[in-house]
Amino acid sequence: SQKFPDSISKMRPFCLVLLASCLVLHADAFMVHAPARFLQAGAVSVPKFASAVMTSANKKAKAAVRKAKSSSAASKRFKATSTGKLLRHKANRAHILTKKHPLRKQRLRRTGLVGDDQLATMQKLLLVVPKRP
Repeated sequence: SQKFPDSISKMRPFCLVLLASCLVLHADAFMVHAPARFLQAGAVSVPKFASAVMTSANKKAKAAVRKAKSSSAASKRFKATSTGKLLRHKANRAHILTKKHPLRKQRLRRTGLVGDDQLATMQKLLLVVPKRP
């Protein structure tokens, strides 16, 4: 075992007392508090300290306050029109372009509409509400 100098062994009790007093004085710094959004007026009341267990009532309350998010992957690939239809870029124009005819590449540069079979799914992902005719 390693021997410490006498000055360090004499300081050990003092350090322990100092550490204990810091923990007592600043105990709230080590506790987990509920986020501020749960403490707003009109929101569901939550105890001061957030519990680690999620009950079904807490899940329902959290789902009611949760903001709907659109799919970031879909938002990068599609653009919604004013009527609720979705525009997309055509595929097959990323690489191996030397063997493709110039007119084919010209057609691929144009934007297209999302097909009817996928339109409803993509609208849900993008939170787009189509206009009624």
